[in-house]
Amino acid sequence: MPFSDESRPANPRVSASAPLATLLPEAFPGSFSHPALPMLLRLQNAAASMTEAIRQQERLANNLANVNTAGYKQERFFVEALNERLDAERSPRSDRRLTQWNDLTQGALEHTGNPLDVAIEGDGFFVVTDASTGATFYTRAGQFRLDGEGYLRTIDGLLVEGEDGPIQLLPHERNRTLSISQDGVLRADEREVARLRIVRFARPEALQRVEGARFAATDQEPLPVETPHLRSGFLESSNVNPVLAMTEMIEHFHRFETQQKIIQTTDQLLGQITRDLGKF
Repeated sequence: MPFSDESRPANPRVSASAPLATLLPEAFPGSFSHPALPMLLRLQNAAASMTEAIRQQERLANNLANVNTAGYKQERFFVEALNERLDAERSPRSDRRLTQWNDLTQGALEHTGNPLDVAIEGDGFFVVTDASTGATFYTRAGQFRLDGEGYLRTIDGLLVEGEDGPIQLLPHERNRTLSISQDGVLRADEREVARLRIVRFARPEALQRVEGARFAATDQEPLPVETPHLRSGFLESSNVNPVLAMTEMIEHFHRFETQQKIIQTTDQLLGQITRDLGKF
């Protein structure tokens, strides 16, 4: 016979605001096998897996959006397991952390025929500067052009740095035949105008992505590339494989759906436990 509100025995150790995982054993010491606790842990694991799947989907969507961006390097995630331990049910648990890194695999070189288009073969980055802020960035996108003042700029307007600063052609040099040699020398006819600044990093995969194919170096210094290997008239394409990215996106979507069903099933079981507890 269920207790009425007046006759229900009080348990002074139970707080009305106590979480279910701690309330159950306190309310029924020695007489309850605590079935809700593993289900609550199951909810936590499922939620963590769904969060990871969402972040993976965002990463893949960004990669696919830049599949045609020159010099783009795809983002990847590395999953770290931290604070490994046994939970209350003696099952292994850990805190999972997603660490982002840049896949610097060489992209295919596409011929454009434009003498101011240049691709880097092997290690290295072009150095570009935002004239309005003075911020320096690094990129593999060598799609350059001359502005009205003779400055060499990226397609989105950043200044291209040479070894002596931003590259600028004099008025009488701008209408001459321009070329960029394999070692990065910009020439107007046969006259050397400037040398492109090409740098490398000890940990290029850890560079911070600013936008598209542009990176910032927040905690490491650039090192000069002594013998760069450049291809004038070519652009390095994105290293994103759209077929593989779509396949991976489908896999993460299915994983998300599976964890969603686990949460729904667990929620139903917890509801049943709550209803059964009301009968005591």
